[in-house]
Parts: sequence; structure tokens; C-alpha cells
Amino acid sequence: MGICQSFFSGGEKHEHPGEHPGHEVDDHHAGEHLDQVEIVGLLGHGGQTIKKIERDSGARIQIDRKRGSVSYEGTDTQVNNAKALVAAAALKAHEAPDYCGEDGGKKRAKALRVQKRSREAKRQAHELWEKGDKAGAKTMSERGKELDAQAKKLHDQAAHAIYLHRNGGRPDNYIDLHGLFVEEALRFLKERLKTFAPGEKLEVVTGAGHHSEDHQARIKPAVIEYLGRKKLRWEELNAGDLLVYT
Repeated sequence: MGICQSFFSGGEKHEHPGEHPGHEVDDHHAGEHLDQVEIVGLLGHGGQTIKKIERDSGARIQIDRKRGSVSYEGTDTQVNNAKALVAAAALKAHEAPDYCGEDGGKKRAKALRVQKRSREAKRQAHELWEKGDKAGAKTMSERGKELDAQAKKLHDQAAHAIYLHRNGGRPDNYIDLHGLFVEEALRFLKERLKTFAPGEKLEVVTGAGHHSEDHQARIKPAVIEYLGRKKLRWEELNAGDLLVYT
């Protein structure tokens, strides 16, 4: 993983080696509150977005994931530039959250198209059966099964790509389940928990359902139910973020 700092240490700080010539670097500015979607968008894949903002503004930025706060270090000009870039990144995160990534999005769309063709084949099989064409019904039924198998394989590929998009460059004690179907999210969570020893902690980003069609969380309640069955203690860091004690 590219990011070495623990998200449980109270914050994630991105620092540049050395100082900015001629600039004061001990000037701390309190920041605004960010929700989980904004924090994820601000960090970017592997921390790329926040690092770019620091490079472009010259300010140093510290994010406290638990409190949802961001603070800045630098001159007034550097901090003001950084705040403007952070605000733009936060707005973009809400307007078009990239949960799947380009590869995952393409694979998911392909899987859904094949799934739609499967449903159509099954519908035709039913109609042919009702008309007494048992041979035709059997052919379309078999076609539906073949498409189901293709769709499952494609969904598995999509889930893997989405998982890498959301978690590549993250520390081992952090897992982001955004963009996954519930059963996929639980599968990745179970696999990650197997690697943890008793007494360790895992931050689990489930999302709060703000961007689902009906604005209802699906992954979060499923995760909480699973943790309950496994008798694992957890606490809520915010509406879409849990801290699990193994």
C-alpha cells in the first residue's frame, strides 16, 4: 500500500520534504468540516488529489477522518489557495462521486447489459412454453443460463476492479466498500478480516446511502448485521464509516 500512515492516529498528514523558501510554515489554520464523501473525494486514489492540491497551493494539509475536519499550514496566500481547491474537490465529490473507476465502471456496465439479455431470454422462454413450443423454450432457457454465467463472471471482474479503485494505495487497516453490491462488499470484508489478529482495528467505509437511488444505505446495515453475528465490536466514526475491533 502506498499510504503508510494509519488513519486511526487522529489524522492523515501529507508533508513535503524541506521547507518552502522564504515562507513561514508554522502558521496553522483551522479548517472546515467535511463529510465522508468529501473526504474520499479529497484524498483521491492513492492520495493523488490531496497531494496535487498541496503541490499547487504550497500549503500543507491535515485531515482528521474521525472528526471530518481539515486544517492547513502555510502562508495566508497558500492557505486561501488550498481552501479554494479543497472546496472544489469537495463539490466535485458530491456532484459525481467516482465509486467504480473507469475500468470498474465499464466492466459493471457490461455485466448489467449481459444480465438484461439473460432476463430477456428467460422471458422469451416463458412465452414459448406458454405457446407450446417446448423445444424453443428449452433453447432460450439454456441461453438464459449461459448469459447468467457470463454476467456472474463479469460482475466478479467488475467487483475486483472497483475494489482496487477504492482501496489501491490505502493502508491495510482501511477498507472502502463503495461501489460494490452488498454480497460483494461482505465477501471483501470477510476476506480482509481473516488477516487481522485479535485486538487490531479496521476502518470500514460503508457509505451512508446518500447516492443510492432511494437514498437508503444497503451495505452499512448488512455489514452491521454481519459484525453482530460474528460478535465483533464496532463504533460509528460517522454516518458512513465504522471502526471495527477484531
